[in-house]
Amino acid sequence: MRKPLALAVLVAAAASAGPALAGYDKTEWGMSVEEVQKLYPGGFLDRQPDGKTEYRVLREVAGIRTALLKFDFGGPKNGLRRVSILFPEQGTEVDLHQALFEPPSPTQGESLRLTLRAALLTKYGKPAATNGKDDAWVTASGDQIYLGLTSAGGGITPGVIYEPPKKERDTSGL
Repeated sequence: MRKPLALAVLVAAAASAGPALAGYDKTEWGMSVEEVQKLYPGGFLDRQPDGKTEYRVLREVAGIRTALLKFDFGGPKNGLRRVSILFPEQGTEVDLHQALFEPPSPTQGESLRLTLRAALLTKYGKPAATNGKDDAWVTASGDQIYLGLTSAGGGITPGVIYEPPKKERDTSGL
């Protein structure tokens, strides 16, 4: 994944239900895996030998029917530290166990990116930084949101990343 002009190339899904005080959608930074699973049931839990955990689930985001939400947890005591949202070719299958999917066509990918950008603009206003294709917002609570394009499955897909304010981030293992 590229990180042009200090913008992470993914961004967390913009126009989901109500604004969170600190975190993505209904989550809060530091939540346990079990708390996130309760809010977003039906996903796949991937526990790594090093203690890091990723919980993956499919949901509708910003009116886009299929989005892969990836909730990243640091070690067992760190809790939720990042949410990444990727957008497969709509109508195709997603393998939650391997986080594999068919990326959208270039035309559909750009359409999805513009839909996400419009939703983020509506919810958060003008981005704090932009370079034409990638945008970054900082919320009132200090959360960072990045929207851009990233490589996935041999193609390019739009993505959104939500991260806590820098002072709260656990950067171990990033």
